[in-house]
Order: sequence, then structure tokens, then C-alpha cells
Amino acid sequence: MVTDVNIGEYLRFGGVFYDIEGNTPAEAFKSICTKISLPSSVPPRIFYDALCARESVLSTAVGNGVAIPHSQQPLAKTPQEQRIFICYLKEPVNMKAMDNKRVHTMIIPLSCSVQTHLYIISRLARLLTKADFRKALELKLGLNELYPLIRTL
Repeated sequence: MVTDVNIGEYLRFGGVFYDIEGNTPAEAFKSICTKISLPSSVPPRIFYDALCARESVLSTAVGNGVAIPHSQQPLAKTPQEQRIFICYLKEPVNMKAMDNKRVHTMIIPLSCSVQTHLYIISRLARLLTKADFRKALELKLGLNELYPLIRTL
């Protein structure tokens, strides 16, 4: 079992990004790949292709205007390369969410193992059950405001 996963630290490594452009998930992913800082072992095109491939299988929208796009396979090579990106879209996009809400925020994990990936996804799912965290995303709060909410997990 993975126990040393620190969502807050992964978010600090990844960061929060604003005004992501795109009218479709693929366009938003392309914009994201130009803004975020990926490890040198993960070329932006590979990351983009992985996000698009996973999205083509089934929507990663989880409801309440949030999606958790991710690759189907771990892309980071080492634990030090793991990170989480929070990306606020300039305009919400339709990602076929079960609640029919357009996505305004994408939370994108980058991990180096299937176990860590699943653990991160489960922790994010738990965070998204908290009204204060969902409200923070809706308000497009920054890292300094989000970090305390994540630490309470």
C-alpha cells in the first residue's frame, strides 16, 4: 500500500494555472501542455497524447465542474517527478459529465506507478466530496488558499 503520498506537496510541484484556453477537452489539453512544467522525461506531446487517449475511452469529468484527466499509464520516471496540476479554464468546456455541468477546473495528476496513481485519484475524489474544496475551485483560488484545505485531508 502507498502511504507516503502527499497531495499538497505534489500540488506545490505542479502548480495552479489560470485562463486555460480551449473549446474542447483536446484544445484545453494542448493549452495546458504549453503552460505547465513537465519533468524532462515527459515530453509535452507524449503527455498531451496520453490525456487525449484516456479521454477518448471515457470522460474524466467527475461532476460539479471538475475533471481529473490523466494518462492510462504512469509517465513520470521517479517519485521526485510526481506532481499535480490544477488548471482553471478560461471558459468551461463540455466533457460529458454525468451531472451535465461544464468543466471549469481540471486536476491533472502525474505519477510514476499505478499504485501511486490510484492513491492520488482516491485522495482527490475524497477532497472533492468536501464542499469547501469544491467552492475553492469554483472561485479559482490559488495554491496558498488551496494548500490548507488539502492538508486537512
